[in-house]
Amino acid sequence: MAQYVIQVKSGNRWSLHSYKDSEAAAVKQSRQLLKQKVVDEAQVIKKGEGEDKIVFNENVNSIKRKAGLGHITDCPVYETVDDLFLPQSMLALSRMLRDYCDQMTFTPTELMHNHRLLEKFCDDALFASAVEHLAALQAVKAQKNEQECREKIFDLFDQAKEKARGSGFDNLQNNGLNEYIANAGDLNDPAVRYRVNLSLSKSTMMSPSWEGKFVVLFELLGKADIEALHENTALFLDEILSEFFAIPNAIVEMLGQQPDRYNAIDVLTKLCIARYEARKWDTPGLQRVSELMTKLPMAKSRSRLANRVEQMLRSRSSLTKGDIHEEKHAFKQLLPLFIAKNGSILGGEGMAEALAMCGTRSFNRDRNLENPSEAIEYIMENLKAPILQLRFLLTLSKSPFGKDCADIVCKFLPQFMEGPEHVHDIVHYKLPLKRKLKILTGLQKSALAIKLPNKMNETFASWLDDLIFDYLNEERIIDKMDSPEDTLFQRATALLQFCASGLLIEGRTLNWVRQRVQEHLRQPNFVEKFTEDVQTTKKKELVITQLHAMLKKAGLQE
Repeated sequence: MAQYVIQVKSGNRWSLHSYKDSEAAAVKQSRQLLKQKVVDEAQVIKKGEGEDKIVFNENVNSIKRKAGLGHITDCPVYETVDDLFLPQSMLALSRMLRDYCDQMTFTPTELMHNHRLLEKFCDDALFASAVEHLAALQAVKAQKNEQECREKIFDLFDQAKEKARGSGFDNLQNNGLNEYIANAGDLNDPAVRYRVNLSLSKSTMMSPSWEGKFVVLFELLGKADIEALHENTALFLDEILSEFFAIPNAIVEMLGQQPDRYNAIDVLTKLCIARYEARKWDTPGLQRVSELMTKLPMAKSRSRLANRVEQMLRSRSSLTKGDIHEEKHAFKQLLPLFIAKNGSILGGEGMAEALAMCGTRSFNRDRNLENPSEAIEYIMENLKAPILQLRFLLTLSKSPFGKDCADIVCKFLPQFMEGPEHVHDIVHYKLPLKRKLKILTGLQKSALAIKLPNKMNETFASWLDDLIFDYLNEERIIDKMDSPEDTLFQRATALLQFCASGLLIEGRTLNWVRQRVQEHLRQPNFVEKFTEDVQTTKKKELVITQLHAMLKKAGLQE
């Protein structure tokens, strides 16, 4: 009886995936692995009847994936056709239709401002699925009937087609984009914004490729002084490019031919942190984008590129085409780009997890996620300061991958607690009190948000609580709030506001401050003394109401 063996390739290494009894089942499984980009290449080999025969052999590039809907959890409720073109609405559509726009080579803005593209999209089965999803979200948000929402959306898209067909537009001239947008009027006006987007879409739609769209856009911008661009032009360029950067193939065509994944990540990361210097062989789009990213804030574009970098770091694909030594070297070259001047990891929790995953694969000959300790220890060596190492581990531990690294965190925390003997060994002594406490309680909350063996996270949070208690007691901070020279109203209010501020979490220190408040509350005729300086009965009632609200917020009253 014939048997079908599925072999897969990840990076430069082939491995056995599974066995199937039928060719159809084996081919289906292989296609799923390729579509999901779990592997780079897959083969199905028929064994058992004569010579072995390869009946399926494809890679990720040979699988034409059907466009699907991206997942969204929120979108604005549509009331008029103009609501379809709101920034938050365009963002939702961009996420939903990323695959479709990528395959058809146009942006969501171009789609929504071209009646022919809209007609084609509305005839696609994907449109009905998109409307179903949007209607379900809007029905919950607006507490309306889902069928009514669905019919409303269908009607609004019909109106959008008519609007695109009948609206006037301006013929943009090369080198004239800055002046055009500067004189267009208030971009918050839906009519002005629609006309500008329609006019620009008419120009960029003339190119059938992403690289061509970059060229058209920058020809319209011309050789204008980037730093002297009108504020509206800078914001508009940021929105356009962030939409481009949401499309994977747009980024690929902007980057041009890169030797390997390491070089692509290197370029994109340097664009994010405004450190990329364009080279003469770069594509025209990359050269001009690097100029914009260096001289303008471009917040939305940086965010989109950072998301793309994070996805690339999480990939199973190799950073280089070399062996494990080259992989390690490539990761070590990339890591410093993600460490900010203050020593923290750029990009937060998601990027910390992505870096740890990429490092683990780069340090592992089989490119799997087993034994992450070597990579994580290397990242921590580059962070240098113990407090930065602690933040990285706590941030990483909240992520799905980081949960598997609990032993590393448990090993580090006792070592960390052996060092600092005072609050100022962790936070700078010149920082304001609120900032110090916010940092320390942030560490406590991060520790309590994860699960560690032997309740090590709770031990660490209690240790920090003791440091905070000693610091507040030593500096007589609570005594200053509760000064006998002040009125009872001032003393009780200061203590209650401190308890309710969130600067302390449940524990020894917060209970200590609450106890000081309770000593005041136990005084005979407390309410009369608390309100003795209040003139009218109405104002006294208001002060008492506020007192009860503070007591509740401070955890002293249910």
